Amino acid sequence: MGLNLFFSLSLWLTGTPETVDPAPLQAPAFPEVVVAGFEAHCYRCHSGEKVKGGFDLEVVVEDGAKGDPADWQTLINVLRTGEMPPADEEGPDPHQRQAVIDALDAWQRHQLSLMPESAGSVPPRRLSRTELKRTLKDLTGVEIDVDRHLPADASSAGFDNQGGHLSPGFVEQLFRIGEEVALAAVISPEDEGIPRRDYFAAELEASGGNRKAGDHIHFFSRGTASTDYLFPKRGTYRFKVQGWGQQAGPDPVAFRLDVGPELRETLVFPETRAEPGERIVELRVPQGLQSVRLTFVNDYYRPEEPDPSQRDRNGAIVQLTIEGPLEGLSPTPFQKFALRGGGSPKQKLKRGMSRWLPRFWRQKVSARQIQDMVDLAVRASKENSPAEELLRSALIAAIVSPRFILRTEPDPARLKPGEVRKLNDFELATRLSYFLWGTCPDEALLTLAKKGKLTEPAQLMEVTRRMLRDPRSRVLAEDFATQWLRIRDLKERAPDRKIFPGFRNVLLDDMQKETVLFFDHILRENRPVRELLTADYSFLNGRLARHYGLPGQRGNAHQKVQINTPRGGGLISHGSVLLASSTRQRTSPVLRGKWVLEVLLDDAPPPAPPGAGNLPAPGESGSDLSLREQLEVHRRDPACATCHRRMDAIGFAMERFDAVGRYRQGVIDTKGELPDGTEIDGPAALRELVEKEQGFRRSLVSHLMTYGLGRALESADIPTVSRLTRGLKADSTLQDLIEAIVLTEAFRKREIPQ
Repeated sequence: MGLNLFFSLSLWLTGTPETVDPAPLQAPAFPEVVVAGFEAHCYRCHSGEKVKGGFDLEVVVEDGAKGDPADWQTLINVLRTGEMPPADEEGPDPHQRQAVIDALDAWQRHQLSLMPESAGSVPPRRLSRTELKRTLKDLTGVEIDVDRHLPADASSAGFDNQGGHLSPGFVEQLFRIGEEVALAAVISPEDEGIPRRDYFAAELEASGGNRKAGDHIHFFSRGTASTDYLFPKRGTYRFKVQGWGQQAGPDPVAFRLDVGPELRETLVFPETRAEPGERIVELRVPQGLQSVRLTFVNDYYRPEEPDPSQRDRNGAIVQLTIEGPLEGLSPTPFQKFALRGGGSPKQKLKRGMSRWLPRFWRQKVSARQIQDMVDLAVRASKENSPAEELLRSALIAAIVSPRFILRTEPDPARLKPGEVRKLNDFELATRLSYFLWGTCPDEALLTLAKKGKLTEPAQLMEVTRRMLRDPRSRVLAEDFATQWLRIRDLKERAPDRKIFPGFRNVLLDDMQKETVLFFDHILRENRPVRELLTADYSFLNGRLARHYGLPGQRGNAHQKVQINTPRGGGLISHGSVLLASSTRQRTSPVLRGKWVLEVLLDDAPPPAPPGAGNLPAPGESGSDLSLREQLEVHRRDPACATCHRRMDAIGFAMERFDAVGRYRQGVIDTKGELPDGTEIDGPAALRELVEKEQGFRRSLVSHLMTYGLGRALESADIPTVSRLTRGLKADSTLQDLIEAIVLTEAFRKREIPQ
């Protein structure tokens, strides 16, 4: 049965939120066999005045069906995994334990099936840096380095799309972004062709050992002359530098030209002040504001030289000229669209704004709002400004507006806190677009919203499938998967070069790309979600294949590769995951076990208790023991044993892989025993274990739902998560799950906040 059909039938059988009889929620208490088991083995520690772990089981049982569903899931998890009762406490025999688990699981599922779905409420939130960058490019064609202007977004509930407030500092930086976009998106008539900008010495900012003297900057030690330059489009730019040197030593004066963080050329000036030299360099430069720097790099000072003229080498910069793009500038597609037609500058601006402003603000825009924006643009510009200048001002104002940078869902004043309303078509289009594309709705989606068609379930499903087929849905691999799997910051996790001298940092990009392409393939090809774990293929280039020790693959481009070696495929064998769950010096069974529990099984262990201690540092007592022996000693502490028994067993199953993701041959102990007595040995057994766990499907559901809603899930969302999880069958796909999430009450509605 497909997930959509399952979801529809479950609603039909259990009723919608408006038709569910509230009476069942008042009833059944926990089954007698469950209560008896708790009384016999659990109440001694988890009831009374001093309850361990802050979990009062007696209160949970007393609340029954009126309690917190999160507590029910916790009980099932610790019983099913054998974490409770602890090893040093008398527990039930296996048959009794299973009877309690089965009864509790059936009771929980029944109670959750009776509960209505919660709509929840998403607070106003601003676009994340990645969302802002994509949105601006889609709207104007301009791609700028947003990260250079704004601080990193805070992560909440595992994702950075939960938003934040608009501080004065943020608005100021957003204004700078708006200016940069406006200058690149709207080309004034005088800038058409090949623009040229001359920077004389007095106009350049100088740092280091220098002094400005007349027509030049004199560098008597290492120093830099620089300026920021807005490159209006990607293209070829010509840099002319005039300079000279006070020559000394064996080499002539040299300056290094840096454009942005990556482009670099060395310019040599054997000339003297009497006849300055000129050097010309042509470089391909990306669009956006870049720093252009000229650094004196070969200072020379030998006061002991017999010849006074050979004691001191100094350099001088006279002028910097930037020309380009050499391909020429002409009105941009956005500009042509926004200023189409005749009339006065104000008339052209007003007519064009009615076309582009609704997409910027993702809502209907009234004639009054458009006129206000026109008036604002006129006041911000010079008298009798041309249409291009007015458009630049209007564009900046539109970007700085809260209607653009904030995603809001304002509620009608007539509704009271706690009431639930349907999202309007524009709100739904915005949720859908940022969920599946990480950017604003396109014209097709907004057209449906204008017609009021998007809230119809059949139309909503058709649109969702169309959007998933679009290449822009790769954002789910680039943003969702990398954050869910905690590999987004992989570039900052370079291993210790002293221990891994052959590791090249370019492999970090290769590893992350492997996982992105792998996830995108499973989504785009509609493969079962279980292949995230069990796939016998991956996406490798020659460099990464050699690193893994896999033969045959060559070249820099990643391709789908069949893996028929013991390494296997699936996420557990990905270098990105293995490196992110290790330290910079070695593997860590604890970190890897914790990663599997938190990311793949939705069963995060509690924080380490105070005084739990760490493994011995090099040179400390016990550091000469093997890692397995050190962890065995660590687990002797009852405060540590409960969590580590499971974490360590899972982590040791991944020990066949080293800290940089290579499969290790030879004798390596990968055996582990879980608290319930289950033995796992190696990555293949771990894949099989995780794939069978309900927690894997629940983790995928809860993380994807969190990302799609842009808010943390709450206890009220557990019934929805439970239904979606139960609907994920053996052959269910990511597309099935996404469609089901889009149809939930939580995605299509909102509750008026208190």
